Amino acid sequence: MNIKPLLAIGATVASTTGLPSFAAQPLKGAFALPGVTEKVTAELVVRDTGPLSRELLLAFKDKATGKPIKHFEEELTQELHMLATRADFSNFVHEHAGKRDADGRFSVAMRFPKPGTYHVYADVVPKGLGQQVVRFEVPVGIATDPTAQQQVPVGATKGSDGPYTVKLDASALRAGTESMIALTVLKDGKPAKDLGLYLGVPAHAVFVSTDDLSYVHAHAMVADAPRGGHGSHASHGSHDNPKAAVPADLMLHATPPRSGRYALWIQFKGSDQVRTVPFVVTVPAAP
Repeated sequence: MNIKPLLAIGATVASTTGLPSFAAQPLKGAFALPGVTEKVTAELVVRDTGPLSRELLLAFKDKATGKPIKHFEEELTQELHMLATRADFSNFVHEHAGKRDADGRFSVAMRFPKPGTYHVYADVVPKGLGQQVVRFEVPVGIATDPTAQQQVPVGATKGSDGPYTVKLDASALRAGTESMIALTVLKDGKPAKDLGLYLGVPAHAVFVSTDDLSYVHAHAMVADAPRGGHGSHASHGSHDNPKAAVPADLMLHATPPRSGRYALWIQFKGSDQVRTVPFVVTVPAAP
């Protein structure tokens, strides 16, 4: 499964909102990070650059002051993580800003795998405000009801991308509590020996609730690492040695906010390519 970059759409009119001037009518975002206080608002302009390619122009404001946000902290080597999934959860893309203007506006180039409505998540850490995530509904190629979803795939314990297979044990997941997922990455049926760091960590995991579209972005670590504090996209530094070998056995600490079904994507680097393996997990309520 070869996941390619995504893009967004727009034109050129002056903004009267205090945000940087864009084109076209900006899309308003919905806050998407459960359990965290909403401290920002955001607007997205989507500019057509091809049948399935878009340029996304994104600006944030401080909700308390109404002023544009110009300074962001790097999280997992990037100031902005832009992630998107089709409304039926059949596709997933993870991209980053190609540049950020001095006024704080991000520009992200994306190519969507196929037409449809996409849930697009902008994941940032504005200086002094902590992690904030805003979701936008972006139609690509066709006019689609953003609430219409096809049947979500049934959950499985393993999935593949090329010669790589991820075996997943999510049986310990519980709503509202930090839980551990065990991962094993195989290549041609054997523990993979050519894994590398992706954005400074062994693997990434993105959960999206198929019920309310709430979002969790976590990362994996080696299976014998000490536990603690990895349930969300909190501030973590990069691995000390970017060229260190990544073992096949990994673990992921995550805190799903509610019970129900979640689309889950595991991303890692194998043979110097970013691999993406999709899952669907069901999270029971805490006892």
